[in-house]
Amino acid sequence: MSTARSQEVSTGAGREAPSRNRARPRACGSRPQRAKRQPGRGTILSLTLHLTPSTAAAPVTYQHLATALRAPLGSRPPLTEAAAAVLHDRAARGLLLPETGHDHRQAGSCFLNPTVTDHQARNLRSQGAPVHRMPLGTWRASAGWLLEACGYRPGAAITCGVSCSTHRTLTLTAQPGATAHSFHSALATMAGHVSMATGVRLQAEPVAV
Repeated sequence: MSTARSQEVSTGAGREAPSRNRARPRACGSRPQRAKRQPGRGTILSLTLHLTPSTAAAPVTYQHLATALRAPLGSRPPLTEAAAAVLHDRAARGLLLPETGHDHRQAGSCFLNPTVTDHQARNLRSQGAPVHRMPLGTWRASAGWLLEACGYRPGAAITCGVSCSTHRTLTLTAQPGATAHSFHSALATMAGHVSMATGVRLQAEPVAV
């Protein structure tokens, strides 16, 4: 990434962040730490990306993708094969936006995987929940598992016009009658059920600005 233009929600002030080293543009993470620590602080207006033409994909770093490609971690398979494998995997998990149908209008994943205490991690693991140790020593649980443990299922209606994706509980979709208020209500309802049942607090990914 060469530059990123953003705007502060509270003040309206614009900001442009260039890469510190223009010869080596910064990498793009899916959820930068600053964005997770301060959700709703700003909104990204534009990105300038630095792309390098290549027939080989970037090094494979995810085991499930390496398995699908029958390639070792760190290898660089042909770009066309890697792209096809990524699209196939994401489609199978309901992570692609379909052109029509129930899941066509959606807000994507609705909650971050929550950080949990040692006690919560032990309790969740005893129930069969996937809980992973993070690099800094904290534990992280699966938001999708927590929602399904509270009775939510793919395709379930949550509030007026808002329902779970037919592929995955963690994705919310807009049906006829959906409004911003009904989405906010659905998020609050689902997070409230998880908190009451497990004591784990879920942080919504969609942020109202």
